[in-house]
Amino acid sequence: MENAETQDMIECPYDKHHQILRTRMQVHLSRCRRNHTNVKKTTCPFNVTHVLNEPELEFHVSVCTERKSLEHFRNVVNAPTKPTIPPPMPVYESEETWDDDETPSYNPQHYAANSNVLRSIQGASPAQRKAFRKQERLRLLGIDNN
Repeated sequence: MENAETQDMIECPYDKHHQILRTRMQVHLSRCRRNHTNVKKTTCPFNVTHVLNEPELEFHVSVCTERKSLEHFRNVVNAPTKPTIPPPMPVYESEETWDDDETPSYNPQHYAANSNVLRSIQGASPAQRKAFRKQERLRLLGIDNN
């Protein structure tokens, strides 16, 4: 049991005395980086747990084992693909046409004037608003003024 844990230990790139589990390395690096701000280290673009000295980065990028994910992503374009053509849509003939109906369009002002809906007037003078409110009261009470 203990042997399996010691085999999965990694040495911290900031402090050689730190031995960290591989699964906890990313958390440790974020904390250790704050404690060692004076050390010039860079991270690998493929794996953030690969922390290196700046001169070693170019060589590491060329041999990094995590590079395969980028290479796989890049080479997907070269893979042969079949063009996807959608299946033809069947044509349905209908006997009814909705365009031929002679139904009047909906007029909200006409509907509101003929039902028990309280209307308001916008942009009128105070005298016009007062007359409109009076007419609305009479209309809603069912008193015909004509």
